[in-house]
Amino acid sequence: MKTDTTLKERKFRLTPEERSSWDENGYFVRHGVFSEEENDLLTQVADDIALGKIPFPDHRIFQNALVRDGKVKASGIYGMHSIHQMNLYSPEFLARTRDRRLTDPVVDILGPDLLGLNSLYIWKPPKIGLGFPWHQDRWYTRPQFKTETTVGTWTAIDPANIENGCLYVIPGSHKTGILDHVELEGSQQQEFKQAVGARDEDGVAVEIPPGSVIFFDNRILHKSTDNNTEHFRRSNIAHYMSAKAERVPHKNYMRPVMWVRGKIYPALSEGVHRDVLPITESN
Repeated sequence: MKTDTTLKERKFRLTPEERSSWDENGYFVRHGVFSEEENDLLTQVADDIALGKIPFPDHRIFQNALVRDGKVKASGIYGMHSIHQMNLYSPEFLARTRDRRLTDPVVDILGPDLLGLNSLYIWKPPKIGLGFPWHQDRWYTRPQFKTETTVGTWTAIDPANIENGCLYVIPGSHKTGILDHVELEGSQQQEFKQAVGARDEDGVAVEIPPGSVIFFDNRILHKSTDNNTEHFRRSNIAHYMSAKAERVPHKNYMRPVMWVRGKIYPALSEGVHRDVLPITESN
């Protein structure tokens, strides 16, 4: 698999307009990136994992908090929230993480040597799909990696709109530094903390059709809202960082990373995976 590409070869590189939006606002949107058939493949794999048809580490699979807490009854994919680290265990999700339609623009931002920081699939089921508060993804990874920023890509599997809980961003907030984040009440917030000082009135809804992708600086403040419709609002997210980043020793969980393209540098070489991992009890 050839991933060292020149500027001329990078068919999906940033446009001047995208670069301007990235620098000024901290994000940009591309439409029509993935087909319905391509996204259906990821959905089928994710659904099969949720239904126990494909083995996957249990601690990376998250139920909807309302279902987990016994507040509502739902089963199968209707009771799901998300699965994390998909690219570590699924060849289909690893291929998506390495897809040039995602990585070519990221190369223009982070440089030619990329690692996959996380890959997750979110269901947000009808009526009970929960949003998450204002936060910055860089707040979560900063204790473990020295790097200025990382890049997130958010692909819509279904239409994402205000009614079903699309993303909201605060344009330009990537320039203001990393805010303090505090605990919130409710078990659905186990994955997220609230950024101190973020204001709803500064947010902009990013409504996009299926197959479109939001590329965002992981320092930007963003949130989503609950799904109030009768339909799923599913999405696939892949995060990237420069392979030149340095790992900071951490006493607790050490976040795994996956090689995506380019070179691997000594500072991270021992902790970088190159292919999908076998499913074991220790995963």
